[in-house]
Amino acid sequence: MDADTYKPGAGDLIDGCYELTDSLGKGGMAHVWRAREVPGGREVAVKFLSHDSEALNCLAPHERAAELTVRKARFRREAGLLGALDHPGITELYGSGSHQGVPYIAMRLVTGMSLRTFLDEHNPLPLAAAIAVAVQAAEALACAHTLPVVHRDLKPANIMIDDGGTVVLIDFGIAKPLRADATRHTAHGSTLGTRGYLAPEQLLELEPTARTDIYCFGCIFYELLTGKPPFPLGAESGLTDKHLHEAPLPPSVYAAGLPEVIDDLLMRMLAKKPERRPAVDEVLEVLAPFRPGPGDPEPRPRTRPDPTAPLRRPPDSALHPRPAPAVPPAASAPGEEEWLDTRAVEQLCTQAESEITSGEPGDAAGRLRGLTARVRKEWGERRPLVRRVWQGAADGLRLAGDFGSAARLYQGIDDDLIHGEGPAERAERAVIRLRLAECRLVFGELETVITAVDTAGHTAAGLPPELAAWVETVRRGVDAQLTARLAAPGRMEA
Repeated sequence: MDADTYKPGAGDLIDGCYELTDSLGKGGMAHVWRAREVPGGREVAVKFLSHDSEALNCLAPHERAAELTVRKARFRREAGLLGALDHPGITELYGSGSHQGVPYIAMRLVTGMSLRTFLDEHNPLPLAAAIAVAVQAAEALACAHTLPVVHRDLKPANIMIDDGGTVVLIDFGIAKPLRADATRHTAHGSTLGTRGYLAPEQLLELEPTARTDIYCFGCIFYELLTGKPPFPLGAESGLTDKHLHEAPLPPSVYAAGLPEVIDDLLMRMLAKKPERRPAVDEVLEVLAPFRPGPGDPEPRPRTRPDPTAPLRRPPDSALHPRPAPAVPPAASAPGEEEWLDTRAVEQLCTQAESEITSGEPGDAAGRLRGLTARVRKEWGERRPLVRRVWQGAADGLRLAGDFGSAARLYQGIDDDLIHGEGPAERAERAVIRLRLAECRLVFGELETVITAVDTAGHTAAGLPPELAAWVETVRRGVDAQLTARLAAPGRMEA
């Protein structure tokens, strides 16, 4: 039996591990089943790649074969991404493979309802419930962006609220790693995503970035707050033009009493140019004062499920992005029960800098990451050793490929830890901004990187020769990466 003839059915045992029980739904590219894990009895969701969709059956044989090749590649990539993403707001991967020629993915079964159904049943939402959904979704999105991965199909139907109120992002079927070496599958003319929730750059078939997800998420957040999307979905004519050129009305027009800071945040999330949109970290920062917290009352009117519950009654493992790796024990690592020892921290920095120079950050760089908050708290923002710890931690994360976490540290150094306007400070600031731009390049923020490279060149021209050479060395390295990225095809890929 091959992929063209096998159809999943109740009672089928998939790879000897998952017994199918009932169908949960079928779309254009996949069919999802509820299944029982054997042995153990745990309920899981098993997603099969569809080989018999109407869109495929309408194609000529050679076109159908080519499209199936693309879909299989996306399916494999989705399994890989789910295996790499570790967050309670993203479905865990349990297993993947091929059964009788049909690729499948086994993952956590999310019971509850889609955000689409939730919004249809509860409109308008209490502000606390809307913020709770937005915060949980943004935390899951932050995890994906740290990898970095862009979802590319955020919409209410691809967000679940489970029975306990936890918000879960689903369907990473067209998600894309934001790496220069990411495999490309789709040709020009294949706009991916869902009508009404597409960012302008998706409509123009340009390369997606993390800010692409921010626009799509902004459309969802707008609907959470107002009960309607920023532009009417029923208007067949003109919807694309509105997303490309027209600014929506501020959500406060429909949601009386909406805090001005949230009104401003949402309008920036829906900016037409990606570089004008906030990063997901800023979204979370703005929403933090408004999120429900432990001990808060249940919002009225009540909703079932209640998305505020995980924030009002957080479990032991709070719903937050992956915690930083534990600091490995070492003789030179200061203990939590004592004040930091300057000499020990200096030695740790020296070890980490040696690892970073070799291109292989190890235990010392990892221990620095665990000390960033502590050194700032104990020693303040003006002590040079604090800046040294932060830079060592950031450099280690960057070399290890955790560009999201590295960018946050570089931004913190630029914002708070470099003081003065002398030649040394200007050179250090230029290098930190170049390293931040290097991280942003991975997220596809090309205009930001171009500006940083140009600005560093002007800065270097006004520095003493030794400092100028330092800045120029880093600038040329980032510029070479930028040039390679600009030379790559600029159209949206699958």
